[in-house]
Amino acid sequence: MLNTDNNIMLHEAKKAKHKPHIILQILIFIAVFLVANITTGIIFGIPIGIMLFKNIEFSSLDLNSYTLAISSLISELPEWSQSLTLFSTIITTFFAILYCRCIEQRSLVSMGMGKTGFFKKYGIGYLVGVLMIGVAIGLSVLLGGARFTGFNAGVSPVYIMLFFLGFIVQGMSEEVMVRGYFMISCANKIHIAAAVLISSAVFAALHLLNPGITVIAFINLMLFGIFAAVYILRTDDIWGACAIHSAWNFFQGNIFGISVSGGGAGSSVFGTAFNEGHELISGGSFGIEGGICTTIVMTAGIILTLYLPQKPKAAILQDENDLDGVGAVHEPLPLYIKK
Repeated sequence: MLNTDNNIMLHEAKKAKHKPHIILQILIFIAVFLVANITTGIIFGIPIGIMLFKNIEFSSLDLNSYTLAISSLISELPEWSQSLTLFSTIITTFFAILYCRCIEQRSLVSMGMGKTGFFKKYGIGYLVGVLMIGVAIGLSVLLGGARFTGFNAGVSPVYIMLFFLGFIVQGMSEEVMVRGYFMISCANKIHIAAAVLISSAVFAALHLLNPGITVIAFINLMLFGIFAAVYILRTDDIWGACAIHSAWNFFQGNIFGISVSGGGAGSSVFGTAFNEGHELISGGSFGIEGGICTTIVMTAGIILTLYLPQKPKAAILQDENDLDGVGAVHEPLPLYIKK
């Protein structure tokens, strides 16, 4: 079973100067998220918004028709604008770090941003993400929910590279915001298991306005959040989870050509079509994340991450004044000693 007694991220987070009550913490997260998105909208969204809204006749649309019209127009935007939205999520990362460093006064280590072994951890995580999305799509094909339609001869290598880099930024932004910041800050006031569940529910809720969202899709998003959380806690680092998130989205959308969380896929190397009447398996318009194949993969990932044997870690020694410290104090070989 996963053991967090000597987790460096949790230990470093305990040194925060300010530890808001859990209710206040949730409200602060909403505020930080909104500020980040408003800033992003001002910087990047205004040009795209002008392109969208000039083609909509507001007086003739009800709310549902308006949503469908927006979704249709978004799908018709040039691909450079789609990749731009991915790169723009760096602003979310900036505000998450700014809040943790300046308000709570937490270290980057407490957010999982360690420097040691970055390339190894990121590389392993990326391979895990590719494996997981590959298994989910493979299951969907085997169960009759999807079929491959072949290689897309006209695919642009430039756009594929742009999406590859863009999803690296986007995957990182969501993990830093929801797990590196919010989950770990919540763990300062509540049990880590509760922090995992709350942050995973919030992560899923952030996708509620995505086109094609269903109950199964929401559950799968929660399961992904739980998996990412336990992976972070197991590795004591956020980079692997960032890589998994990025690989999952990029291979889903731009390698296999499947809708990413209800959004358009953009340029893709291969094509994948969903068979009618098998939405429970394929996920329908939301993409593979809305089907039971993703449920199976995420559940298996959580179980393996929780229960696979892990190398025991040396304890973190506390000084007498560290009332919020974690970990045993009697181990002969401490990981480090506070002075």
